[in-house]
Amino acid sequence: MKYDREDANSQASDITRRRFMTIGAQGALALGGVGLLASCGGSSSSSPVATSTGGGKPVRGGTFRVGMITAGSAETINPAHAVNNVDLLRIAQLYDNLFTVGPDVTTLVPALAVSAAPNKNATVWTLKLRPNVTWHDGKPFGADDVVYTFRSWANPNSNAHGQVANLVNFNAVRKIDQLTVEVPLLIPAGQFPSVLTFNQQCVIQNGTSQAQINSRPIGTGPFKFVSFNPGQQSVFARNPDYWQEGKPYVDKVIVNSSFSDENSRKNALLSGAIDIAPILPPLVAKSLESSSQATLLRSPSVVQYWFLMRVDQGPFADNRVRQAMKLIADRPALIDGALAGYGTVANDLLGVDTQYYASNLPQRKQDIEQAKSLLKKAGKENFSFTLPTCNALPGFNPSATLFAQQAAQAGVKVNVQIVSANTYYTPSGGFLKRPIGLDYGAPFQSLSEVYRTFLTPGAPFNETWWGHQQPGGQAAWNLINEAVSAVDPAKAQQLWHEVQVQQYNEGGILGWTNSDDLAAVGKNVRGISVGREGYMNYYRLLGGWLT
Repeated sequence: MKYDREDANSQASDITRRRFMTIGAQGALALGGVGLLASCGGSSSSSPVATSTGGGKPVRGGTFRVGMITAGSAETINPAHAVNNVDLLRIAQLYDNLFTVGPDVTTLVPALAVSAAPNKNATVWTLKLRPNVTWHDGKPFGADDVVYTFRSWANPNSNAHGQVANLVNFNAVRKIDQLTVEVPLLIPAGQFPSVLTFNQQCVIQNGTSQAQINSRPIGTGPFKFVSFNPGQQSVFARNPDYWQEGKPYVDKVIVNSSFSDENSRKNALLSGAIDIAPILPPLVAKSLESSSQATLLRSPSVVQYWFLMRVDQGPFADNRVRQAMKLIADRPALIDGALAGYGTVANDLLGVDTQYYASNLPQRKQDIEQAKSLLKKAGKENFSFTLPTCNALPGFNPSATLFAQQAAQAGVKVNVQIVSANTYYTPSGGFLKRPIGLDYGAPFQSLSEVYRTFLTPGAPFNETWWGHQQPGGQAAWNLINEAVSAVDPAKAQQLWHEVQVQQYNEGGILGWTNSDDLAAVGKNVRGISVGREGYMNYYRLLGGWLT
């Protein structure tokens, strides 16, 4: 795949020499090296914690029992509708993407596609597909499946729709031969393959109905479907014909999604009732640092936590109010209080560690007096608002409470409203309607991907309503499209810098942390790790085994 990248930590204004590289069927494209951070911000323990359960020769057989917090009857096994973490874990066992995000974030890893090449202006991309892949029912995988998948993403009800809407010309996607697909675009996209790494963008079998996907799904993934009981348990059996030779190692995966609280999940891990507990709350993680019954896995990651403010209407339509909120936030205190120190301080930009990320923009720090001054100029002295939150991710609720305490220092009253995580990201729960809320995101392999996810009209998670009705909204959206379309690296660098400066100065994102990736496993588990890219390592269980 012809694709250029540069060190993600380089200065946004420093145009470095670049070269084109090619992704092959057996390799991954290194898109700029970024090392793991040596330590976290905040006051977390300095005791050594593993990022992996270690190596050794894999042992075949046995069952992985994974414990997840329940989403009840809202759980699904359909990738087009997957939202909850337990849903995402399940579909990662059943399906594959065309490309995935590598452990260092800047690496684009071939999956069902082994290469991607653009035409001269990046308006048409040609995907070469992996040979000798079979579906769980024995049928050969090929171009017809990919064409069918792209056309399924044209449905606005699909969670895979937003990243490619207004980008892919769905009706013109076509099969060239059994292992080649041509994807025409509506606008040029210099980083198009990165937009295909979103975890809901699973490739589905040609002709598969939604009814079948919901009841007995067929994928190309490392495990085959056995059973699914929402809010209770899911069972998957090893796919002996998986295209990653020799993997997976365990015979079965059982996902127990009946846990309604973290204490019961922790006790199940310590008693041996489950083997893997992903996405740990910080206090639970801290209590396991010295455990003799479980191994805590911890790594700095690019999982970003945000407070998101609507820029088009409501109390945050005035940019001075948005700026004040960003200056009210004491980010190290939020990390210490809400995440027990398991995180690093974040700035108010999307896509940390990706190519063209503007790491040279100043890190915002708390400045209460300046916040008060901005609020006074905006006529918002002593104003109040409601901040809805939920327990969708560890630290959400305590961060809302702590932020309310910090806002009080500037004379702002924040009424924290805790709602159900099962409805928080639904229209009935106020999603895409509320003036302010919480969200998170990762892993994103490019700025094109993350901006098309969060900051363009029609994007599935445009909770700030950037690019809509605010003054200059259309121009702001046009600028993002220009950056997405840029093929020349120097031009892309310039445009993405302009996008991020505007977002930094005017956007509705208050980013307070890049949270640590935390999980715990039983002492007999090997081959499971956490990493910079976040949850994807242990969503993909195919490399793990039991001693």
